[in-house]
Amino acid sequence: MLTERHRHRRITATPLSIALGLAVAVVGSASAQDASSDTKATELSRIEVTGSNIRRSDVETASPVQVISKQDIENMGARTLLQVLDNLPAARPGQQDSRSLFTGSDGASQANLRGLGAQGTLVLLNGRRLSYYGAPAGFQTQFVNIDAIPAAAIERMEVLTDGASAVYGTDAVAGVINVITKRSYQGAEINLTTDKSSRISSYGEHQGSITAGFGDLDEDRYNVYASVNLYRRDAIPLSDFYDKRPDQYYVNNPNYLPNLRLGTGSKPGEFNPGSYFAFDPVTGRRVQEAAPGCNNVLTSEAAGPRCIWETWMNNEIDAGAKSERNTAYVNAHFLIGDSTEAFAEATYTDIDLTANGGTPRAYGTTTGNPTSWFSRNTGTTVNQFLYPYLGPNNEYNNASPELKALMGGVVGLQYLLQDVGANHFGQRNTDQSYRVVAGMRGDIGDWNWETAFATAGSHSVTYQTTNVNLAGFEKAFGPYSVDPGTGRVIISDHPAYKFGEISEANAALIREAFPTFDIQSWTRLHTLDGKIEGPLFQMPAGEVRAAFGFNASRETFYTPGNPDAANGLITQQGGSWFDGKRNTYALFAETVAPLTEKLELDAALRLDKYPDFSANLAPKIGLKYQMFDQLMLRGTYSTGFRAPSLAESGNGGVFAQLGGYRDEVRCNETNAIANLLLQSQRGGDVDLGKTLLNTDCSRTVARMTQPNPDLKPEKAKITTLGVVYEPTQWLSVSADYWFIYRSNEIVAPDFTRDEDIISSTRSPITESDRANLAALAAMCADPASGVACPGTLPGYSVGNVASVVGQYKNRGKTLIDGFDIDARSRFSLGEWGNLNIGMAATIANRNRSYLDDESGWYYGDLVGYYNNPRLRATLNADWSYKQVTTSVFVNYVGGTKWALQQIDEEDNNPQTCTAGYLPVEQSKCDGAPSWWTANLSVAWRPDAHWNVGFTIKNLFDRLPFYDPNSFLGDSSDYATIFGRGYSLTVGYKF
Repeated sequence: MLTERHRHRRITATPLSIALGLAVAVVGSASAQDASSDTKATELSRIEVTGSNIRRSDVETASPVQVISKQDIENMGARTLLQVLDNLPAARPGQQDSRSLFTGSDGASQANLRGLGAQGTLVLLNGRRLSYYGAPAGFQTQFVNIDAIPAAAIERMEVLTDGASAVYGTDAVAGVINVITKRSYQGAEINLTTDKSSRISSYGEHQGSITAGFGDLDEDRYNVYASVNLYRRDAIPLSDFYDKRPDQYYVNNPNYLPNLRLGTGSKPGEFNPGSYFAFDPVTGRRVQEAAPGCNNVLTSEAAGPRCIWETWMNNEIDAGAKSERNTAYVNAHFLIGDSTEAFAEATYTDIDLTANGGTPRAYGTTTGNPTSWFSRNTGTTVNQFLYPYLGPNNEYNNASPELKALMGGVVGLQYLLQDVGANHFGQRNTDQSYRVVAGMRGDIGDWNWETAFATAGSHSVTYQTTNVNLAGFEKAFGPYSVDPGTGRVIISDHPAYKFGEISEANAALIREAFPTFDIQSWTRLHTLDGKIEGPLFQMPAGEVRAAFGFNASRETFYTPGNPDAANGLITQQGGSWFDGKRNTYALFAETVAPLTEKLELDAALRLDKYPDFSANLAPKIGLKYQMFDQLMLRGTYSTGFRAPSLAESGNGGVFAQLGGYRDEVRCNETNAIANLLLQSQRGGDVDLGKTLLNTDCSRTVARMTQPNPDLKPEKAKITTLGVVYEPTQWLSVSADYWFIYRSNEIVAPDFTRDEDIISSTRSPITESDRANLAALAAMCADPASGVACPGTLPGYSVGNVASVVGQYKNRGKTLIDGFDIDARSRFSLGEWGNLNIGMAATIANRNRSYLDDESGWYYGDLVGYYNNPRLRATLNADWSYKQVTTSVFVNYVGGTKWALQQIDEEDNNPQTCTAGYLPVEQSKCDGAPSWWTANLSVAWRPDAHWNVGFTIKNLFDRLPFYDPNSFLGDSSDYATIFGRGYSLTVGYKF
């Protein structure tokens, strides 16, 4: 962190420090105060840079640090911290709050340097830690929610792209992101921003901020300011997105649009009597019919006519949730005596993210695999639920005599439960987070000291209304009985819920059957730190300086879990339960020594003590060599570590589901059936084949992940080696090689590996399975189908996997390395103003994973494979002319293969022209193409009070390509779905 100390000497400017110095010279200066204040030269003697505790007279250190000023953020068109990180080549796409629903860490955004995940990136606010978000990513990785950082008060960001465990402790393996607020502020200002999309009409981002402060540190001996930031992002419903996916998505999902039933099904809010079905006891064939009174009959299905309804297009889960964030930040500084300063800051953020779940739930008698899930209080027993059948004497069983006769009067039912209306189902996430810091700093002779106490915490709550509560469901449709002949569960003949009407009494029952349940989490972090820094002695080449300090913290994490979910009453929601706390302690030391006039040594050492683990000693050494005025060489070596989080090694566990589970046996068997059906000349067979294709290749199964108290800390070795070259006053170029080797990695079980599965279960072959086989047999027996079927028809040897159990473990190693290149130039155009041009790039060299001693480096190098581009780069040009600044910002991501790694490439390659086992366009058989977007911004400051900005995002209206590996089927990780966007900013300083 760059911080000011003394006010009576000036840093000597050098060409090397021009780019960084211009970005940081405003810290603590009069330029952060009211424009009407007297102009003063802020004189600094020494500054503190992120990644070091020692104050320096040069902003360049042995470690590479990138500074992103507030103006840089505005020029790139970013409105949130997440958007800033998306535009940094060294950062990789992390979790986005709007796309995080049903992930376990719903409603939050992550930082992700070098692609090592949020657990390898340390996020600081003014050089100190923040509390973790309440819900760990994937129930495992604790991380800082970057959405909770006060955006309006940000002065700049410093990104250290080097390991810093020797300075900051755990989490700093891939680097550090230090968000720095204004040190002081006088006056008041208000800023308003709104963003809209040309393609998605419902999209909008709106921000408003007020900042006000008073007191002059030099004259009044104090300064206090506060900033309030209000942010709102509008929700994107399915109605604004369903037809805007890439064309290939609809080719690979031919039933997607027809299944919405737009124009053919009953309208939302209209009564729909539903459909009945049964199975032929001889052939196993499914037979169905529309219930009496149906006005929306679909007749094209092989099983018979069915009553259909339109999908309610207000679903906001996938395309984008609504978010409201309110942040307040207060900062105060007071001078005491001649050499002591007291400081304090407080941050409070309230986040409310909501998404409508769309279509009301349907009552659909289960004929396939039951819903399966684990829960805390039922141990290793798998909970299961099936929607029951209607018995022969049920008052709502109005099926035809012929249909009833097939199963002794028992029939299945499909019926739309729309009594509670359009807005009952969905999800909401709230997060209240805070941090309060109070401390003092001062001088003792030539030494500087600082100490502070910080307390931070978060309270995160996920509210979900999507799953069945078994007790409430039985209240509406029970008591149940069991058909003695088949074991089918039957609802009450006279249930409390009244089929055939839409009423408030029904709505009350549905609210109990599908209740809103909450999952609450609390995190707390209390920290006391102190350090002293100053000169040790004089060497021939200069002064040797050192810093010594300590850190003591108390960390707690508590997720009690929902009581109903813990008892197995909420389907698909066993939830998580964690209860952990620990005290940690650290001592650190650092020194900077000028070995010669040109060679400087920077060494750091940190000792961390976590309970249940031996003390960890993390060293770091750096060298900076000024070969001549225009050329500087630099390099570092350090070790890093990450102690297991309380979620990984504490008490509790994850009782939930695993999406996307691939069972090769069932996948191959079902696809063999589907591929034959797709050859039929009979429409119903083709529709069934489309429905079955790949359905068993990605299933949701019950998953239990157990903590592991025997976990070891992750260890890492980090190296950088770089050069900074300034051949002229107007050009500066830096190039840095970086290397990270991480071992003892803590991973969740990989349920595709048999050795990671402690136990598993399978469901039996279901009635739906037998109906599929019956449909295949009927097709093959009918010459009109035109299909030449084999003598032995494909079938099912096993049922689908129902559950898997695993445990966190230390497994494997990761080796990544590459190059960072940064070039900055500054031109004076005389009366035409000034032109700045910059380029930053990260070139990945290797990304290798060592799973275990048996597999070794089996998967090879991942660079160039999916989501691991070799090149990420940005280019910016800013032209300032009088009161107007025009900026162009280009973000580039290199192309990759579709395959995830060389093993996956055996099935997904240019010859198969597939990705994720799905076809891609012929023009993209070679892989995901390279991608770039450009933003154009114009900022006008007509006087000292007003500023007006206009940005065109995605200037050339580039649209995402089809990405079958992506959840939504598009390349929205780095190609916006919004098309060309427009942003307007207006600000006024009082």
